Amino acid sequence: MPAPEVSWYTADNSSQVTQWDIGTVDAGSLSPTFTVLIWNNRGRATAVSDMQNCTITTKDSSGGNTGELVTNTWIEVKVESLSESTFTAIGGTVTKDIRASKADTPSKTIKGAANDGNINTANTTANMSKVTLRANVPPTATAGLVTFLTRVSYQYV
Repeated sequence: MPAPEVSWYTADNSSQVTQWDIGTVDAGSLSPTFTVLIWNNRGRATAVSDMQNCTITTKDSSGGNTGELVTNTWIEVKVESLSESTFTAIGGTVTKDIRASKADTPSKTIKGAANDGNINTANTTANMSKVTLRANVPPTATAGLVTFLTRVSYQYV
């Protein structure tokens, strides 16, 4: 089976997301929230492999685990597709499990089944995870531009 086809889309599913520009966040403040749909095989007629053991975290701009944002877990996430109401801090080796919202989807899985790519139809709920992110910048944060990656890790067969 072909590898997963991962894509990130806005919460209303209207456009693909390639970056998250948080903007300026004062030390000791929360950023605005940012909700995304993490898709596997969005709108494709042929199935691909499932994404298994899915987690989300942050990495430094080189993919490593350095820098205040990563090591001090400034980014927080809640998994909307699991109806979570609280945020969990992530960064580096501190990860958060994600999965699709369909009730019979296995834990930490985003299916690769064929689907129509429309968030308002039943055949897509196994193919996407909806997450909300925010930055929670501590009062002691160093001022300046901080670049980082938001990364979803998974396995497939």
